[in-house]
Amino acid sequence: MKNLLSTITLFLIPFLAYMQVSVDANEVIAKLNKGEAAIYENVTINGDIDFRLIDDKEKNSNFELISKDNDTYKYHVNAPLKFTNCTFNGKFIAYFNEDIKKELHIAMFHENVEFENCTFKNDFLVKYSEFDKNASFPGNTFEEGALFKYVKFSSEIDFSNSIFEEEANFKYAKFPMTTDFSKSKFREEANFKYSEFEDKTNFINCEFFGTAIFKYTDFDDFVDISGSKFQSDAIFKYTKFPDGVNFENAYFDDFADFKYAEFYNPTNLKNVTFDSETSFKYTKIEGKSFVTYLLKNN
Repeated sequence: MKNLLSTITLFLIPFLAYMQVSVDANEVIAKLNKGEAAIYENVTINGDIDFRLIDDKEKNSNFELISKDNDTYKYHVNAPLKFTNCTFNGKFIAYFNEDIKKELHIAMFHENVEFENCTFKNDFLVKYSEFDKNASFPGNTFEEGALFKYVKFSSEIDFSNSIFEEEANFKYAKFPMTTDFSKSKFREEANFKYSEFEDKTNFINCEFFGTAIFKYTDFDDFVDISGSKFQSDAIFKYTKFPDGVNFENAYFDDFADFKYAEFYNPTNLKNVTFDSETSFKYTKIEGKSFVTYLLKNN
């Protein structure tokens, strides 16, 4: 009998090691309020992680991006967050807009924020948030909305191998250093309109199943979009590539709109496939007609 129990115990040890433990979302907030790092691996987070429960907060009556009629509350997160292989069952609320009370609630992250290979079952809301240190998001799955609108990053950003099941909204987001979205999948709309990429940007081998919006996107350095597939409309209207772009082996299954776009060398369009309507009206490369360039390089 003793030998049998020993055998069962030895069998269960590796199983228990990999079995996820449940953690209440309020435990995470409690750690941050104590100034302790919130570090979790292989756990399930139950409940909403609501940063309106952060103790360190301030009220600003005039937030630059919002109507003066709104009261803005900023919640200062002064400890790092690191989640690896975790599942979030509730919402991640770093942004909340209370229309009736005319209140805006925003979390500001002053230490490192890392999410790797995590699954977010509900909305991930960080609109207007600022990340003062390193921020990293590789290999995550966002099953509901991912709202990064107006976010300001301060470091290199890694969203590689991520899956966005619903809308991925990065409109007006600011990426000051190297940014990597390689091998990511966007099941619904991917919105990068007016986003600012100040360093090299990588969208290699991405899949866009919904509309991909890069209208007015500001790329200050080289952009690599090689091997990416656009299954729906791809909107690059008014987009500028001042330091070059690589579209080699990219595939456009639906409307590809490059109207008014501006290309500069190096520009690589080798083996690009357009299977539907395109617009290169008023598009320029090095200040010259882009249509002429396409004909010469066909």
